[in-house]
Amino acid sequence: MSEGTADVVYLVVVLIGCSSAAVKVVALRRGFTVSLVVMISCHVAGIGAFLGATPLVYRAIDSAAGRPGFATLVVYSCIVLFSAHAHLLAVLWAAEVRGVPAPRLRVGVHAVCYAAILAAMAVTFLRARITGPEHPLTFNVSYAGDGEVVAFLTVFMVGLSYSMLSAAWECRQGSRTENERLRKGLRDIGTASLFIFGYVVFSGPSLALAATGDHALDQLTQLGALSGTVGAFVLNWGFSGPVLQTWWRDRRDYRRLRPLWDTAVEGAGRTVALAPPGRMVERWSLLSAGAWLLVRRLADICDAERALSPWMDPGLAAEVARAADAARATPEEVRALTAAAMLLDAVDRRGRGEPPAYSVLPRHTDVAPHSERAHLVRVARSLDHPLVRDLLGRRTAAA
Repeated sequence: MSEGTADVVYLVVVLIGCSSAAVKVVALRRGFTVSLVVMISCHVAGIGAFLGATPLVYRAIDSAAGRPGFATLVVYSCIVLFSAHAHLLAVLWAAEVRGVPAPRLRVGVHAVCYAAILAAMAVTFLRARITGPEHPLTFNVSYAGDGEVVAFLTVFMVGLSYSMLSAAWECRQGSRTENERLRKGLRDIGTASLFIFGYVVFSGPSLALAATGDHALDQLTQLGALSGTVGAFVLNWGFSGPVLQTWWRDRRDYRRLRPLWDTAVEGAGRTVALAPPGRMVERWSLLSAGAWLLVRRLADICDAERALSPWMDPGLAAEVARAADAARATPEEVRALTAAAMLLDAVDRRGRGEPPAYSVLPRHTDVAPHSERAHLVRVARSLDHPLVRDLLGRRTAAA
């Protein structure tokens, strides 16, 4: 990988890390948890590692420090801190899986070990007599002839191996849980840990051979860096993937509910406090709909349905149910088709000035509260269903 390519790849990782950290900071403002603080610290360390490893920044650090290769100490220290935080997070989540308090003694012991590793790295690096031009991408093999540099790199790889293998073990122990969120988070950290440990698997042999003066395996160092980068991507996804998936589902459902919202709220003649954005803005905006906006839309729909219920004919519900059963629809689809047909019929009756002819319908008892959102999304998609349109068309013609 050329330095220009490394600049682009590492800066992309930095941007992803900054985005993930921002997501966690927003979540932290909603509610404090130790896990969130650890994740944010982990992101900061990872951002520092990849930013410092970017050749442009690497050379700037060396120039500011007045010492060739000093950026390597900064980068590798950030990597150890990054891996230490990932290890700590695995310990915390594994304890949560087992339903026990966070093991403070173990956390303290790990913290002392990492402090000792960082101190040993600093001492061995500062004792090395590094001279010559910078080698941002090939530091390990370029200075493998210096015993102090080899000692520094050995301490670094031992520390990285300790953190990543420990994290992978914690994740394996804690992944046997029924909690889907924790199981997925632990699985992602475990996978990322093994990829990051791949840096040692590839770079260790190349360093050992280069220390003897043989550079036949120097390219393995590049594979090690690639493996570590993949691990960082996986870890970032493990931290922020569930949040992004939730954001996407909320935004998707918010948009899908728009036709139902328009039909119900306008049909009931209700005035809402917060009007939705224009359709084009709603379609292309990358901003989150926000949990509050989604809940507001769901509440508006439910209020409008209740206001229209005096115009809802129970006989139509039975008619739709029979037709849907004949079409072999699932129970969920039958409920959605019935609700859509009754709503459209009620809007039509009210719009034609018919007086209320039926009692106010109670809340659906066949739809659990936690399933209400999914039910309303199905209703929104059923408004244009051929079965619904056909039945309503025949009713209108008969009238």
